[in-house]
Amino acid sequence: MPGQWEYQVGPSVGIEAGDHIWCSRYILERITEQAGVVLSLDPKPIEGDWNGAGCHTNYSTKSMREDGGFEVIKKAILNLSLRHVDHISAYGEGNERRLTGKHETASIDTFSWGVANRGCSIRVGRDTEKNGKGYLEDRRPASNMDPYVVTGLLAETTLLWEPTLEAEALAAQKLALKV
Repeated sequence: MPGQWEYQVGPSVGIEAGDHIWCSRYILERITEQAGVVLSLDPKPIEGDWNGAGCHTNYSTKSMREDGGFEVIKKAILNLSLRHVDHISAYGEGNERRLTGKHETASIDTFSWGVANRGCSIRVGRDTEKNGKGYLEDRRPASNMDPYVVTGLLAETTLLWEPTLEAEALAAQKLALKV
């Protein structure tokens, strides 16, 4: 989108990620105030045929970064697919205007994942696949998301929540995941 800025926060550990994002937003607000520029965290502040503003969230656990971690990542992706609606509902107001399936986004209505695929819900990097360990990137959160909610949901869904065996088997088949 014209005039859009991108910046990164992290790496951060746990709840610290939310603290870092709120501090970065404060600094950004002060800079734009001093420069006489308007700041918006709206996921699509100006309608048009261009990208919106997201808060892509890279996420890993210790077991994802260790040997065999890609299997742990695939299990996390499976769980994320089963709770897609829960995550979408908490990932930022107005996100439906951004997650259209165009402009390097997945459709808000459909969960997808892929390696090096910038048009899916969850992206896994080529290095993660090649090394068999690493991290996943949740591309669904909007720029106005609450970082404590997003990090909390990611941890809950991938570490604590257990789907039924039937739901897990159906989702694994649908996503072509062997877990």
